[in-house]
Amino acid sequence: MKNRIKILYISVLVMFAATACDQFKDISKIDKVESLSAKISVTLSLGEAPMPDQLTVKMVNYAERYELTTTMDPGGDVIMKDIIPGVYTITVSSEKNSGGFTYNYTGNLVNTDIVTNNKQLNIDVGASKSGALLFKEVYYCGSRTPKNSVCFRDQFYEIYNNSEVVQNVRGLALAMLNPMTATANMPVWEEPDADEHVQALAIWQVPEDKDYLLNPGESIIIAQMADDHRKDHLNPNAPVNLLSAEFETHIRTTSLIQDNPAINMDMRFLQYVPPQWLTPVFGGAFVIYFPSEPIDANNYVTPVGSSRRSYRIPINEVVDALENVGNENQAQLKRVPAVLDAGVATVGGTYVAKSVARKVRETREDGRVILYDTNNSTEDFEVMDPPVIRRYGAKAPSWNTWQ
Repeated sequence: MKNRIKILYISVLVMFAATACDQFKDISKIDKVESLSAKISVTLSLGEAPMPDQLTVKMVNYAERYELTTTMDPGGDVIMKDIIPGVYTITVSSEKNSGGFTYNYTGNLVNTDIVTNNKQLNIDVGASKSGALLFKEVYYCGSRTPKNSVCFRDQFYEIYNNSEVVQNVRGLALAMLNPMTATANMPVWEEPDADEHVQALAIWQVPEDKDYLLNPGESIIIAQMADDHRKDHLNPNAPVNLLSAEFETHIRTTSLIQDNPAINMDMRFLQYVPPQWLTPVFGGAFVIYFPSEPIDANNYVTPVGSSRRSYRIPINEVVDALENVGNENQAQLKRVPAVLDAGVATVGGTYVAKSVARKVRETREDGRVILYDTNNSTEDFEVMDPPVIRRYGAKAPSWNTWQ
């Protein structure tokens, strides 16, 4: 009986092998996939910005890790060739120095399928000035303890003066945007001018009690909890000591949270109940801005079909933006308008104790660094292991007497 079963088993294998060979033979006869082309044109919304000299067009198929780049005249169009069928993110960008300012030009299309030849694509391109203040380094993903539990209270946000003149961060607001994490299900807003705003789930503000001056090359650290996170009762594996942070988003929800030397920021708008400052370890989207009028938490809006409260921030008040995602495969799930951030940054995981930090564009004779700010986080940021506050010799402001 065993021999019969064995013979039958061998016969099935032979039949399968023969069938498989025929199948591979059939597949081998299939023609190779032919490459496609697409025509890219732009619509410019420049405001008072000058016309860029040329535009760079980049097409990225994240699923296939395939990328194409070319340039085009801002008044014309360009034919992109050698496109393999798939879903693409298409980014148009440029930069120009004029009148003492640096202008950034950005626009994009995300989740664009190109499966037919000669596809016509138009991209809206806006212009903005590079901000004097910008996100220098952000540590959002958290870390793990010696017992492999998770820790997220060691997060920080470093804001840097990248300009040539003194900046005052009095009243500067840090906002986390809706949606909290990257998603294909974007909120729908009823307001007719929704495209002129970003919507925040949480807003913290530097106190307006006095001036907080920041010289060129200086930075402020905003900590979720401005403590030395390497303490035994916190997380000896934590990568940062944040006792020298200028500001903290202080809410004492547990006995572990102390009121540290850092200045407490003002909580202006917060969706959570009970309140806490919980930055998503999967990657949130953030802006810094100076509100043109006092933040009134009662003036909230809600998306269609949702009760989640959000606060509207005019795009023209945003000083800098940074969009983080969980991993590279979520790069096409953008939340932030391209005029603020045409790309994304990511550390690629959660609780890996890594940060994203801006790349150095140049180092001046006095040692002060100028950082990249093209309004495209994909290009401007890189992953750092471990996170470091005041990297590249950034200085603390003189009014920080506890540094």
